[in-house]
Amino acid sequence: MSAELAAHDLITRALTASPTPVFVDDADLEQAKAGADLLVAAKLAKFADDGRTEVSLTNAGRYWALHGGYLGFLREEPIGGGGGRQRNPELEETRLTLMRLRLNTFWWSFGVSIAGFVISIISLIVALSLGGRLIGI
Repeated sequence: MSAELAAHDLITRALTASPTPVFVDDADLEQAKAGADLLVAAKLAKFADDGRTEVSLTNAGRYWALHGGYLGFLREEPIGGGGGRQRNPELEETRLTLMRLRLNTFWWSFGVSIAGFVISIISLIVALSLGGRLIGI
């Protein structure tokens, strides 16, 4: 049994009872886990417990369980799956690099702003403590 068939079996079982155990007596454990991971990655299901042994269907999962299961989902979804806007991996890496540079620039500007604030406070304290002696009175 492949991971796709395990996902199809799991989504049809989850339609009748939610949350549904991922592992059943006659299933290969690795394939059952891979099938559950496929459903969660496609946002058709979510893990219902901390041990990741039960899944419950999302609204999209209920729709696909009624309209052909996971295999129907694979037939209808474009390559890349998951729906929504798909990003090119190179563009995603560039976006992350630019975000990292932007954060570094933010901390530099934040540090310069703090230094300017400290200098202005010191200047204010000096002006108030020396009073009229600075202007020659």
